[in-house]
This record gives sequence, C-alpha cells and structure tokens, in this order.
Amino acid sequence: MKKMIAVTTLSATLGIAMMGGEYAPLVNAAAASIVTNVGSVFKISDSPTLKDVLQQGLSSAPNQAVTHDGVTLILTDLIYDGNELVMGIRQEGGTVKKDKNILDTGKLDTSANGKKMYYNTSVSSLSEDPDAALIRLSKGVVKQQITDEFELTLKAYVREVEEPFIFTIPVKKVASLISITPGTTKKSGKFSYTVTSFQMTPLTMQLQISYKGEFPAAVKKHHKLLYDLVDEKGNVFSPNGSDNQPSKTGKDEQNYGSFVTVPQSITIKPFIYKLDAKGQLFKDTTGKWAKSYYKDLELKIYQR
Repeated sequence: MKKMIAVTTLSATLGIAMMGGEYAPLVNAAAASIVTNVGSVFKISDSPTLKDVLQQGLSSAPNQAVTHDGVTLILTDLIYDGNELVMGIRQEGGTVKKDKNILDTGKLDTSANGKKMYYNTSVSSLSEDPDAALIRLSKGVVKQQITDEFELTLKAYVREVEEPFIFTIPVKKVASLISITPGTTKKSGKFSYTVTSFQMTPLTMQLQISYKGEFPAAVKKHHKLLYDLVDEKGNVFSPNGSDNQPSKTGKDEQNYGSFVTVPQSITIKPFIYKLDAKGQLFKDTTGKWAKSYYKDLELKIYQR
C-alpha cells in the first residue's frame, strides 16, 4: 500500500511570492491542512542577522509540513538574497535517531525550477532546540545563474524513514540595501587592487575585486590576501569561504554576513592571518584569530 503523506501549507509572508494564487501541489499529496503555532527556527538561532530579518518581516514563514511514518518535518522560515538561501526546519513526532542533526545531511537535495542547485550546502543544529536545524545554501565555485523568482524543491531525509520529505515553495529574492560599482583603486609597492562591485542585502554582503602585480612578501606565505569590512562604528566583518592561492593577476570575490543596519561608511582593510613559528594560525588575547593589517592598502568604498 502506498504510504499516506500529510502535507500542510500556510500562505507565505513578505519575501515569498505566490504562484498562480496557490502553492504548486506536492506529488502524492493525500491531505492538506493548516499548521498553526509553529515556532520560528530563525528566532532561536544564534545568528543576529537571521533574528533581525525575522523581526523586520523580510523572511517568510512557509510553515509547510510533510509527514511520513509518524515523523513530520516543518519548513518554518526562508530567506533568499541571490548569494545565500537560508531555511529553518523543525521535526515533530516519531522517534528519529539524531546524529548531531535531525536530517540525513548526505542526502539533502535542492533544485530551482526543476534544475539542481549547485550551491554549497550546510546543515547546522541548534543548541536551543535539538529538533530544529538551519539549512544554508551559499554560492560556490560554480557560478550558477538563478532567476530572482523561482520554485524551490527541497528533498530532505531523516534517518530510519525511507521516503523523502519533499517541499515545493515559490521563492522571491529580497532587495539589495546597497549596490555600487566603485571602480576605486588602491596601490602599494608593486601590488594594486580595484573594487569593481559591492552589494549588501539584509542577509549577506559581497565584495568583488580585481588585482595585479606582486603581493606583499608576507602574503606569499599565506593562501591569499583577505579583506575585512568595517563600518563607522568599528563593527568588523571578515570574509567566509575559500582561501585558495590567487594568481599574479586576476579577480576575487569575497562574501560576508551583513551589518544589522545600513552603515554610514564602509572601509576595506586588507589583512592576512598571523602564523606562529610552526606555520599555524593562533589566537590573540581576545580569543580571535590574530591578524596583520596592511594600513597602506586601506580603502573607503562607501560614504552615506
């Protein structure tokens, strides 16, 4: 006998678009009902950014749920800005064996308008609630072009349940807060870099640069030159992602979390992480990874 799948949907809030006035039906959906009183996963996360987008009403609350074998997964939150797609998911019912996470992370699959998403995917558990998790998709090496509005299909698995939990949700990209092309260049010695693009959304920031010449001597011992973003209040964001060794001439893209509010100014501060005598990273007296900044390469790219 075919197993019955209970599917529940709740109209999305700001940040999600309805398609044709209703959600696309899920395959083999046998029943539909409304999920109420579902707690937001963003609200209990340790991310100030996710809490802020929730408070501002910029994230959506699909509250779409799928049930198999007495186990229910509920998609509670979602936000997408082009660089990242973050979802909150909660498990209810059943006796699911957890290995640090409610999901079987090795089987997670996502697609946009039926095409596989080649984003870097991570799933993190929440200390506040062992039955909740965050799914984060970030742009990786493959620069996949995805439209500003699309139908997302999420196929998730939990251990001890054979069938996949399939969610189909219409998604709309949130608007940028800052989008500039400074074209400003800074040079020191034989090395120079130019900021070609900067974008800030409520979720992430993205910096694109081009560079040429010879990097400072100390940089050659490291993987690459990194760029902190600092606002007028001294708030600092360091880049996420790859630290592959760059070529002599080329382009680079660095991605960050986002300032809580649009800053009055943004300054770029190039740096490298310090290494000890064994060539290992080490932490300073505040418990953060020690850095060496290049003051002569600092550059202000935004002033409101």
